Amino acid sequence: ADAAVDQRILRLKERLIDDKLTIAFVAEFSRGKSELINAIFFADYGQRILPSSAGRTTMCPTELMYDETIPPCIRLLPIETRSENLSTTEYKDQDHIWTVMPVDTKSSDGMLEALKQVSLTKKVTKELAKSYGLYDESDPDASLEVDENGLVEISQWRHAIINFPHPLLKQGLIIVDTPGLNAIGTEPELTLNLIPNAHAVLFILAADTGVTKSDI
Repeated sequence: ADAAVDQRILRLKERLIDDKLTIAFVAEFSRGKSELINAIFFADYGQRILPSSAGRTTMCPTELMYDETIPPCIRLLPIETRSENLSTTEYKDQDHIWTVMPVDTKSSDGMLEALKQVSLTKKVTKELAKSYGLYDESDPDASLEVDENGLVEISQWRHAIINFPHPLLKQGLIIVDTPGLNAIGTEPELTLNLIPNAHAVLFILAADTGVTKSDI
């Protein structure tokens, strides 16, 4: 081999080292999506680490990955960033915007506490929810989202990135856990970027419900 071939091989090796495989987990809410992620990545802790109970638990798109250059942590993008015209991807390099919480991977309670963040919500006025693109008056179900005080429940965070040293993640696997499918309409970036950019999409159905209208 000559120098040019050596260089090409070196470049290919570097690309393989940096290569990532992104799999998006997609389902209607309460289909066992977070439960499956718990079983694959957090089984050693002996309890559910990612919130997974009846109803909607994952409120914001959550990436599970590993970057050895930073310690284990959960990075959270405030929902308020939706008032600006930047995508989640454009915020990724703006460290000062994100809330970073360290994660103690040796403590199941510590992990549980940190990962609870992905299910946190807050109540805001209809006007504010509308300005974030999270409330649509023309939706026939819109009235169901408003409580007796005229407030709408929205996710506290827009996006979460969990940096966790699991063997599969260390090899370059990235898991994208999406909030129930009804959020795809309100989080356009899920539809426009996250899901099409994934190398594979794992669509999950529940055995007890079968294929529902919203699944279709």
